[in-house]
Amino acid sequence: MTQQSPTYSILYVDLDGSLLKTDILWEQCALLLRTPWKLFGLMFALFKGKLAIKHYCLQHAGIPDISQLPIRPEVLSIIKDHIQSQIPVYLATASLEEIAREVQQSIPGINGLIASTNDINAKGEIKAKLIQEHASGKSFAYIGNDYADLSIWKHAVGVYYVGTSPSIIRSLLQTHEHVTIIDDKEATLSTYIHQIRLYQWIKNSLVFLPAFLAHTLTYDNCSLLFSTFIVFGLMASSVYVLNDVLDLHSDRSHPNKKYRPLASGQISIPVGIFLYSVLFATSLIISIAVLPMEVVYVLCAYAFTTTFYSIVGKKIAILDVMLLAVLYTMRLIAGAETVHVPLSQWFMGFSMFFFVSLAFVKRYAEIISRKDSITVIPGRGYGAGDEMILLTAGLASAMLSILVLALYINSETVVQLYKHPQYLWVLCPVILTWLLQLWFLAHRGKMHDDPIITMARTPMTYIVLSIIVLTVMAATL
Repeated sequence: MTQQSPTYSILYVDLDGSLLKTDILWEQCALLLRTPWKLFGLMFALFKGKLAIKHYCLQHAGIPDISQLPIRPEVLSIIKDHIQSQIPVYLATASLEEIAREVQQSIPGINGLIASTNDINAKGEIKAKLIQEHASGKSFAYIGNDYADLSIWKHAVGVYYVGTSPSIIRSLLQTHEHVTIIDDKEATLSTYIHQIRLYQWIKNSLVFLPAFLAHTLTYDNCSLLFSTFIVFGLMASSVYVLNDVLDLHSDRSHPNKKYRPLASGQISIPVGIFLYSVLFATSLIISIAVLPMEVVYVLCAYAFTTTFYSIVGKKIAILDVMLLAVLYTMRLIAGAETVHVPLSQWFMGFSMFFFVSLAFVKRYAEIISRKDSITVIPGRGYGAGDEMILLTAGLASAMLSILVLALYINSETVVQLYKHPQYLWVLCPVILTWLLQLWFLAHRGKMHDDPIITMARTPMTYIVLSIIVLTVMAATL
């Protein structure tokens, strides 16, 4: 960005997409998603026009925490340079006046504002007219990012464009000798991969486990199970995107989650909602076209449960942990239904206690990592004083999972499946050692916010997985 030397008397700055990397109206819509029944009122407001939508969102969603919204540092630097040079700076935004005033108060030195009111939607030609009247014949500069801003730049002496649109740049260069372009870096492929949490797809490997334990992992079954792996990955990614839209404001107060693409403004909210819709629809279409209907039913149940978890469940202590364990177990059920393998009740019992322990360790790690800086975890049902309850419940679940595994190894089902079932006793101390190591890492504050990352970085994980595979093979042959 090469900044032009000021040859004007006033600087006007657009808010949504220019000073901010996000759009406040979309931020309010994201807040409304937390209470879905309020979306019905928003649909009625759509028929009354954009101004009615803004007033509805202000009334029912309020004003987002301005201090948490991602600000574009280049634009903020320009504003501060103008304030230092004693050139008056005004906000000129289509957002409502109440919102613009909050932004003005958060940036010392802003002289005033032009914004939408009860009767006027200050956008495009209307904003251009308001700015001209406010400037009273004085020369001015304008920072904007949209096609609607062309009508304002037409009258401006100084032109600052935030974005990369070739057509807007071409139009500006036709009417102005000098244009300052503030490059709005577009999201790359790696940004979207980060957003959909592709690494989390490793959880879907659970769909292969029932067939592996039942010794039916043939080529044909692997092909079907791979399809199940894909559809659950797509569905899980869709809900990760939805979860990030719902958690925008709490994520921005988190030391690590604030760098997520949606929270940081790298991906806009409407793009995030579109991405969620595409992933969700693709998952359902593939499952209906390729997989048995029983798997489709499990996938739909998974989609409902994980959506409920994102909107309501994660805010309720203990229920959130149980829902996470259920979501893991659903992957096992889907894998079994894909290849028509019955699941032992002992194995299901082991799985539930095992996954409950992993869910508890996730919550415990979150509290341990932030207990010195915050008393209540935003968007969760836990506070800094709950770590002992989570520690006790999580360790108890780990021990119970090993107990159930021992009972499973001693059951008639195992005797029928394995030539040397006694070898499977090796699994009990091995899995318990791995679980306890995870709890030690969490207790010492060394676990990442996402336990999957910690597992991937822990050598013990690969040692345990190797021992499990070798033990099962030895017991089978």
